[in-house]
Amino acid sequence: MAVKEVLGKYSKEQIKKAAQIKALFFDVDGVLTDGGIIYDDTGRETKRFNVKDGYIINHLKRAGILVGIITGRDSKIVSNRAAELKLDFCHQGIMDKYSVFEKLMEFHKLKRKQVAYIGDDINDLQVLQNCGLSACPADALGYVKTRVDLVTDARGGEGAVRELSDLILAAQGLLDKVLK
Repeated sequence: MAVKEVLGKYSKEQIKKAAQIKALFFDVDGVLTDGGIIYDDTGRETKRFNVKDGYIINHLKRAGILVGIITGRDSKIVSNRAAELKLDFCHQGIMDKYSVFEKLMEFHKLKRKQVAYIGDDINDLQVLQNCGLSACPADALGYVKTRVDLVTDARGGEGAVRELSDLILAAQGLLDKVLK
């Protein structure tokens, strides 16, 4: 039941691409978060993450899907979140995300069609245009939205990664197992 419910809003091409995914890479600011960065009076940075995005990571990993971050900023908060979620990798301070994307594919012996990526800005475009399943949150910039396979209903920091993850698991026939 859940599989039909999830897959019902996607095209055959989106489902076909999601069925081939063996790795999910994602940006942080604007994807795992709403893109806001808060500094307190002492200069301490804070970010807000969505629990729904984090919760599904464990299920992706159990399904054998590699999961990790490629982000342009460098933040202890992101390191902490990545450790908490037990991500397979967390690459921060990356100006050339595409180069890291290529190295990760080579290291993990992945083909482009096996990698999904969700990002929201200019520095994500090259990866988005070269991965197997590209996605962006609903509040991504217009010129990003026109260059991806999927625009999530959720905004960044509000479950965009969860939405993409549910699609991947459903397309691979694994979502019902997760729900049980």
